[in-house]
Amino acid sequence: MRKYVYTVIIAILAVLLIGVGSATAAETFKVGILCPITGTQAVMSEDLMTGFKLAQEEINAAGGVLGRPIELIIEDTETRPAPGMDAARKLIGVDRVKVISGGFSSGVALPIAKYCQKNGILAVLQPPTSPLFRGVGDYIFLTNVLDNYKGKVIADFAAADSGKRKFALMFMNNAFGMALREETIKNLKAQGVEIITDVVYELNKVDYKAELQRLFSKNPEVIIGTYYAKEGMVTAKQAYEMGLLNVDKVPWYCPETTSSFASAMKEIPQVLEGMKGLNPLDPGSLYTEKFKKKMGRDPITAYAAMNYDALILIAMAANFAQSTDPKAIRDNLRKVDDWYRGQSTGGDKRFDEDGMQGFGQYEKVIIKGGKLFPYKK
Repeated sequence: MRKYVYTVIIAILAVLLIGVGSATAAETFKVGILCPITGTQAVMSEDLMTGFKLAQEEINAAGGVLGRPIELIIEDTETRPAPGMDAARKLIGVDRVKVISGGFSSGVALPIAKYCQKNGILAVLQPPTSPLFRGVGDYIFLTNVLDNYKGKVIADFAAADSGKRKFALMFMNNAFGMALREETIKNLKAQGVEIITDVVYELNKVDYKAELQRLFSKNPEVIIGTYYAKEGMVTAKQAYEMGLLNVDKVPWYCPETTSSFASAMKEIPQVLEGMKGLNPLDPGSLYTEKFKKKMGRDPITAYAAMNYDALILIAMAANFAQSTDPKAIRDNLRKVDDWYRGQSTGGDKRFDEDGMQGFGQYEKVIIKGGKLFPYKK
């Protein structure tokens, strides 16, 4: 029977550091961090970086990695594939990091993952969810569940909760959106649901009126759509202005509620009232208490706790392996994941045989007053 350690992470790391030799103050263990500091998901960047920094503080307080302080080298992906690749090349080619974390978007992180695999760089990514990561290679790990899971859950949720049969879909044209769309369609069809409109949209536009008109062109009874924060803000505002966002008449369901509407919930909360969807389980209390103490507020997104978990796991695996070699850390991730009780998606961070998360949990939520609440019909 698998066991979990519920003790404070500092204590775990301290145990793993027993017998580690001292290192000079000048030496650090570098980890490259890819974060959407600008671009469509910039609204969450402060939270995302706080997740990493909280873990960094804990790791260094416990003795670091093999006696060395962990150093985060941060690069901006701009939430776009090309700048993301430029950032990864800089981290690997100039900064000489052997481990990378972050990435945020599947569309940004998938080419980076392939580049890391080719170059023998360990990549522990979050929160990308595309099933395409499963086939990239053995240096790639995710700390979030894949779209296979979310596609089924959102389809089951929307069909059962609405009781309707005519659906319209709206998904972005990138690796994340297309993978989630495919899984959602497959699971809706398995229930005999009719998909009467299927809109695929491009990112980084300032006007989605044409897409919304197509979405509603055949009078759908239910909408399922997902966005990034910038696109979610524009889409929600324009749908509301066009009289299309009346969830009492046509309910909307979103597979990624926070990442889709982080900006809209803050700036135009009344527009989203009653919208339903999925969200990762709230982070564990150990994480949220540390976050509140540091930031003076609640976390905006549960995804930041995945960053925290990723860095803790990397440090534990390196200390357990007594090595900073990426292959050794990779091999030992599969040992420490059985003992580490994480702070994201329910805490079970065990990797499957492909380095993917097989045990994470999401919950059904509803937006009320600009905040998310658990939803039960």
